[in-house]
Amino acid sequence: MNRFCKNCHYDYLEGEIIQEKENNILFFADDKLDFIYQINEGYVKMVRHLENGDEKIIGILGPGDYLALLAVLQKKTTYLATAITLTKTTFKKIPEDQIWNAYQKNPDFRDRCLNCAVTRSNLFQNFLVQSANLDVKERVMNTLKILFEKFGYRIGEKQILDLPFSKTVLANIIGIRRETLSRTITSLEKENILKNDKNRYLLKYTIL
Repeated sequence: MNRFCKNCHYDYLEGEIIQEKENNILFFADDKLDFIYQINEGYVKMVRHLENGDEKIIGILGPGDYLALLAVLQKKTTYLATAITLTKTTFKKIPEDQIWNAYQKNPDFRDRCLNCAVTRSNLFQNFLVQSANLDVKERVMNTLKILFEKFGYRIGEKQILDLPFSKTVLANIIGIRRETLSRTITSLEKENILKNDKNRYLLKYTIL
């Protein structure tokens, strides 16, 4: 995963190391915000629940990401979304006052940190909004592209994305039905745009 800041002051803070199993809720939206969670290993989805009970995924976070960092920097007192583990996940659990104190100590770091946190928080949500009016194939490919940029890797000329979650979750992120996603992936494979094997995607187009 690409790090936005290679000299993050929060990396050096002490915290309790905890492990959570797959599909565990770490905290709910509107719970009291007492801790920030740095992901050491594994993946988490951030969701909000609609009035009809449906789940809306607003972000996928992985190693190096912080859960609820922007909320602390904005002096929020409650979590803004629900955090659910997609895989077995290891976190460093840091009290929010330690984060705030580290944030306040250095003006230069403070400016960089807020910009970084806003970028990380808004990147996925802005992408989903911008993709809403595209056709299904473009939405699928654009989603895979942004996930590749965050979690993918290259071997020579190959662009590989190993997703830690099912096609059902991927369809939820895109905002389409699971069956629609499967048909679209089959169509993209026939067009030689990608190759799919379970949750591994070999992307056959140039990523700038």
